[in-house]
Amino acid sequence: MKKPKIKYYLKAKDKNPNNRTKEELIQARIHNNFIEEIDNTKKYYSFFVSLQATIKPKNFGLLKDNFIFNEDIFNNFSKQNKGVKTAMQLFEKKVDELFTYYQMNDIKPTTNQFKNDLLVKLDRKQRETQKQISLLNYITTKVTEFESLKGSGRKNAIDENSIKVYRTLRTYIDKYERITSTKLTFQNFNEATYWDFWDKLDQLLKGKITIEQKEGERKQNIKPNSFLMTSIRKYQKALIRVFKLAISDKITTNLNINDINLILDDKPASKDIYINEDNLLKLYNHKPTNKGLELAKDYVLLASLTGMRFESMEIAHETNIAYYSHDNYNFKYLHSYQNKTHTECYIPLFEPVQKILSKHNNRFPKFPVNQILNRELKELFKEANIIATSIVETHTYKSGVIKETKNISDLISSHDCRKSFVTNLGLKNASENIVLSVTHPDKKPSNVMINVYDKASLMDKAKQFVDEVNKVNKQKQSQLYYF
Repeated sequence: MKKPKIKYYLKAKDKNPNNRTKEELIQARIHNNFIEEIDNTKKYYSFFVSLQATIKPKNFGLLKDNFIFNEDIFNNFSKQNKGVKTAMQLFEKKVDELFTYYQMNDIKPTTNQFKNDLLVKLDRKQRETQKQISLLNYITTKVTEFESLKGSGRKNAIDENSIKVYRTLRTYIDKYERITSTKLTFQNFNEATYWDFWDKLDQLLKGKITIEQKEGERKQNIKPNSFLMTSIRKYQKALIRVFKLAISDKITTNLNINDINLILDDKPASKDIYINEDNLLKLYNHKPTNKGLELAKDYVLLASLTGMRFESMEIAHETNIAYYSHDNYNFKYLHSYQNKTHTECYIPLFEPVQKILSKHNNRFPKFPVNQILNRELKELFKEANIIATSIVETHTYKSGVIKETKNISDLISSHDCRKSFVTNLGLKNASENIVLSVTHPDKKPSNVMINVYDKASLMDKAKQFVDEVNKVNKQKQSQLYYF
């Protein structure tokens, strides 16, 4: 939205300029390229507002110009025009205030909306009583909408993990209302309420505040350290998005959603975890006690021997295994594509990987959702008696930094396997650049719009990787990383 422009005009009392000797009403014309598109035709609008001040035309402009506003003439009669000038300054201040409000809340007003809001600011019109919109009811509606759009491929569709964040946020809003005996609305939820919301939930999670449990409601788990920074940021972003959606639905709010201070600084937990080759070999030879753990075993081995992240592993089962036999090279590989970074790579498949895939009709198996998989991985590591520890440094919302030494079986997740791939090959003196060339980068490359990678270079990198692994295996043969 551009800053509004103001031009002043007189409401003529006579069509003949020579007869215009008495004071006339000043009107302000406001335009800001207000656009309304009807049937693909754009129409530009402006509107007039009375300044509620009068002036003699000769003190406003020149007769030959039909008394169009002339700043030099107006200033020449500054003493007589003092009251009018003050009225103009006050008027322009109100327009600027309204423009700032629209900008801060990312509102693109229509002509009528701007005019009505301006008349309210000028105390010439009573603001219509704003209906109080329940925050809890609104987010409940949005969760239902998100669930209906899941898997539709539409731009406003989100995945199940993201929907879970909004479901939890909905629960938090319900619990805050019960703690405070209030009903949250978009109109009464301001910055003070925003921070009180997180503080009250912090106390609830720590067990310092209790609320009566609803019938059928899960018991509130006590978390002595309350929110981790990574968790609270996730819910804060979700709450801000809810307010943005509300504003786009023409709901007024009292929270400045453009205030960057509403989202706490990112302080992710740090854990230095990778699964060394000895422990991977121990897992490879372990016989799990159920199918869920068997699939978790396949996941950790496949991901640690291909360097793929969870998202790539999730969709790998849709891709056929390819075979390359040319120029004295013979190896199987997976053409892997990652949506997050919009990158692709050819991943040569080690012999142990092919043996695992042979159990699944020579395809990557379909794995459970991340939450279930992580639970199965922890159980697998305990069952296989994988002994290793790591110091975990966790940042919390109100409890400072927590440092703990934990067993890998309590920490392992689907995201730790790529590090195992890179680290284990690095310990064998394989070139890090060559190893990384057959994995997806952490972030979207800056040259992603320039065709990213051509297919020939993907195969060149794959062959280079095969050469590098064969070279380091001549020095010391690996029992897992070999072709």
